Amino acid sequence: MTAPDLTELGEDIVVASTRLARMATRNVNTLPHAAMRVLGRLDELGQARISELAKADRCSQPTMSNLVQRLEEQGWVRRAQDPADSRASLISLTDAGLAELRSARHQAGAALAAHLSQLPATDLTTLEAAVAIVHKLLTLEPLEDSPR
Repeated sequence: MTAPDLTELGEDIVVASTRLARMATRNVNTLPHAAMRVLGRLDELGQARISELAKADRCSQPTMSNLVQRLEEQGWVRRAQDPADSRASLISLTDAGLAELRSARHQAGAALAAHLSQLPATDLTTLEAAVAIVHKLLTLEPLEDSPR
């Protein structure tokens, strides 16, 4: 495939995955979307500073600070002093936060299952293979001369 073809495929994947995630989480009753994103990021990457979470979520640091404070009040995240910088805090997921995230993911999976049940077995097999490829894609580093 040529670079423009790969770019188009990349765009299609981004659009489809974003729409799929919105559809799946539309009726998740446990977590607001912003909270689910932050808890998910902490689950994926481990502890992080508020500035790192804000950058990853493309929001301001005060916005992320407010969100983290609400999550902390719920008992879903905890703050600890950053050993590398005593002025900064590291935010991490609590067991209760992980349980809440898993519940929200389960609800989203159940919402998708209602749609998946309408597909033929061959499509489900193809989707299972595609998910494995997406997981592999998430582990790859871009090549130096890759189109951006």
